[in-house]
Amino acid sequence: MIDAMSDTHPDRLARLWQDFLALPFPRSCYRQAPAGEDLVLLDSHLAGCVSAALTGPLDQRRREALHHGIAAVHRILPALADDAEACEYFTRLRELAVLAVERQSPDGASEQGS
Repeated sequence: MIDAMSDTHPDRLARLWQDFLALPFPRSCYRQAPAGEDLVLLDSHLAGCVSAALTGPLDQRRREALHHGIAAVHRILPALADDAEACEYFTRLRELAVLAVERQSPDGASEQGS
């Protein structure tokens, strides 16, 4: 899509963040802990880091929290496969977290290891 490709990286993160804020937390995710991850805490930690990334550079603790959270979402998504709302919510949250990590690197490339 041409419009999405013309977005500057910070603008894209801010736009996607605003879209994400309109999403309600999936009711089915309360009191769930697939792969040992409390989904409410995972959401809270990642959302806090993404929000902070929009205002400036992140400290080491928040950068590590983003990396941990991205990996955690990757682990839990298979357990949410039968719940379209939850799957979409956490997929979008992971996308935001990846963009926030990329925003922190000097060249805009992902700091994530494969």
